[in-house]
Amino acid sequence: MNRTLLLRFALAIQLVPTHAALAQDEIYVSNSNSNSVTVHAINASGNAAPLRVLAGNATGLGSPSGIAVDLINNELFVVNKSLPYSVTVYPRLANGNVAPLRTISGALTDLNDPRGIAVDTLNNEIAVANRAGFSVTVYPRTSTGNVTPLRTLLNTGFSNPWGVLIDVAHNEIAVANNGNLLSVYPRTGNGNVAPIRTISGSNTGFNNGPIGIALDPGRDSYYVTNPFYEITFDPAVLKFPRTASGNVSATAVWGGSSSGMSSPNGVALNADTDEIMVANSGGNSVTVYSQFLTGAITSLRTLVGANTQLGNPQFIVALPGPLFADGFDPAQ
Repeated sequence: MNRTLLLRFALAIQLVPTHAALAQDEIYVSNSNSNSVTVHAINASGNAAPLRVLAGNATGLGSPSGIAVDLINNELFVVNKSLPYSVTVYPRLANGNVAPLRTISGALTDLNDPRGIAVDTLNNEIAVANRAGFSVTVYPRTSTGNVTPLRTLLNTGFSNPWGVLIDVAHNEIAVANNGNLLSVYPRTGNGNVAPIRTISGSNTGFNNGPIGIALDPGRDSYYVTNPFYEITFDPAVLKFPRTASGNVSATAVWGGSSSGMSSPNGVALNADTDEIMVANSGGNSVTVYSQFLTGAITSLRTLVGANTQLGNPQFIVALPGPLFADGFDPAQ
């Protein structure tokens, strides 16, 4: 396998979750109230200004929610939950009032209050979780205009689907439903397909969650945000084994009244530093936690303040620094 294909496969199956020669030690945050995507240094703290801001009338951003970064094709995908519902695509390094490269929108798309998005660079597809549509719609990665989905997971027991991820290594799609359900489906499922596994019930601690979802392939675990952890009624991040099913308890919890979380939405993992990064819509902040300090915690650092330009942050993507020390250029 040539090195370009090797990188594509490694990124797609998350052997290197967000590492690549193109990564820039950055985090991307969608901001619903300010119709923007802000890009920050991955170790930013306090009232630090962003490195870049994608915003303005030309962008087509409208209450942006889910975001995904494609390092192979150097693109940024954003889900917009204001009417008309859309998915807009930009150069990854877009800054300012930049028009989309492509826009998916229209009646044929079946977008319906879309919230989360995931990109699959191995199979050249994107998946969108539609909260009001109780569906996940899948499109070719390069789609534009009023296009019909390739596939639609529909009427499969969804309960307000919000966050979504594509796990190419196991050929699965995992969905965080803020109706107290985490559900997993075949990646190529189409129609009324029953989930492979579900996590729900009183032992899970779900309460108006989960919302955001991330996969740690090294620990073979899901991490999900929950607005009110059932045990303490404080916001929390909960960890479950990837293969867990049924009414199971989280294997680790990060939360508590001093955690700094406030209506947590998106969650991302920094594999370089073993950190958990949370976008807090209620606190207009990003809070960061150690994988190794669980329970009632305080944040390692918090990005918050007027200079950050965070405005009702929704989802977050973390891009740690370059993995390849030999100067490998994926384009070669």
